[in-house]
Amino acid sequence: MIDLNQLRAKVEEAVSSRLKEHLGQIQREIAEQVARDLEPVLSGILASRHSDSGGGQSSAASGVLNSTIASIQESSAQADILRALLEGVAAVSPRAALFVVRGNTLAGWQARGFSDDNIRGISLDGSSGLAARAINGRSRASAGAAEFDSAFVERQGNPWDGNATVFPLVVKDKVAAVLYCDSGREPNRQADYSGVEVLTRFSCLWLEHAAVKKHLGPSAPEVAAPAQPTTAPSQAHGHVQQSPPPVSAPVPDAALDHLPAEEQEVHKKARRFAKLLVDEIKLYNQSKVAEGKQNRDLYKVLREDIEKSRATYDKRYGGTPAASGRYFDSEVVRILADNDRSLLGSDFPG
Repeated sequence: MIDLNQLRAKVEEAVSSRLKEHLGQIQREIAEQVARDLEPVLSGILASRHSDSGGGQSSAASGVLNSTIASIQESSAQADILRALLEGVAAVSPRAALFVVRGNTLAGWQARGFSDDNIRGISLDGSSGLAARAINGRSRASAGAAEFDSAFVERQGNPWDGNATVFPLVVKDKVAAVLYCDSGREPNRQADYSGVEVLTRFSCLWLEHAAVKKHLGPSAPEVAAPAQPTTAPSQAHGHVQQSPPPVSAPVPDAALDHLPAEEQEVHKKARRFAKLLVDEIKLYNQSKVAEGKQNRDLYKVLREDIEKSRATYDKRYGGTPAASGRYFDSEVVRILADNDRSLLGSDFPG
């Protein structure tokens, strides 16, 4: 007679094994989906950042997005991801509240910016009004705040402009939660809903990524970037050149073993943040990257983008022990120049 428990165990083992084999592909697909989903929103934000000669508010908003996305990437538990999302949203929206969707009910989870941020225990109707529009349409919906829930708005105070926007968190083709945002009680404050949408979409994709890793368990392998050759022939000026070895190479993990655990973690976070910043430069400047590689003047072509991102990186990690790792320069060389520093030109300061 067939032992169903034994059969089930073997099936689970086989499925887990196959998932582990394809983890790298799954991660690449998630990264590609992030780029596709966020490009329309981020392009507008980055365009406004580039047109802001003084750095100002647009640069600050971009820095918030960068640091929040980095915090989300550093999280693996669902609660930590959502908490990082809320903290980031609070920087670009005066008031925000996250509700978990349970059938037709919205259960309060956490809030930021209200006179009383404790919304646990609050249960709202999600079958009608603004929330239902966001859930059914699977996209952000805006209207008068009272259309979300008149009792909730009355208790917390109507926003100064009377309006609110709700964002659905779609995870695995299901709306798992909704994010309520408004401009708060203080007159003339504005919420950056484009920024909120970037963070919300990225969080949904990262929640799916975290779910895959959780299913595979702690033994799931980490997928490293393919090794770059230290020398590679490249055609330039009519003759073959050998690419020089990478400069400003990042400190390998093994070299950090002698450091205290907390300091090691700072180095790892700095490296991930640097990668995120440089990935963003490459994503939205592909034609310039190609041009700079061809003319071997990448830094000249991308100077403004590189230096603004460097300032964002230095603001966060320049005063930490990770500064010695020179991770930002390393990622510029690795990601933008394919580990060939000469492609950046002689004026690259890294």
